[in-house]
Amino acid sequence: MSVDATPYTKTFEDELDWKLFDQLHGVVSQISSFCFETKKFCVTTEFVVLTLMVKFTADKLDHSLFVAGLVIPLSFWFLDAVGYYYQVKLRGMMESIRVRLGDRNSRQIVGIAGAPIISRERIQRPLLRRAFDAAVNHSMWLYGFLIGTDLFVWALFAAGSIR
Repeated sequence: MSVDATPYTKTFEDELDWKLFDQLHGVVSQISSFCFETKKFCVTTEFVVLTLMVKFTADKLDHSLFVAGLVIPLSFWFLDAVGYYYQVKLRGMMESIRVRLGDRNSRQIVGIAGAPIISRERIQRPLLRRAFDAAVNHSMWLYGFLIGTDLFVWALFAAGSIR
């Protein structure tokens, strides 16, 4: 079994692709951090706003409290979903760079044909499906929990079970 021991030397195109890949990786990492911070800020905002609203309504429950409890996580959910959508889009760009590098240097770069960065299926779905996937995934459970809790307590309030 003969292995081509030619060392990998970057071409100009390779160098550009590696730089772009590194930049995209940095952006994906920043967006990921942003999405995590968005969740923390949502919970903080929810409790601060609802506490202030209770104080402004003289400690009496009001429908506006439940509307705010619904609007806040919906707004942050939208913001987080946009970030998630662009993470997937950028990972798709990273995957195409990985494939280009592999195609140009299949004999010199060992392991470049390994596992993809993101499945091609996820980046080639129709736009509406990709938007839905961005909004409804495991990282968005927090928003569903906040909205579900708000709707449940609001229903109890509307039914007169709580005052």
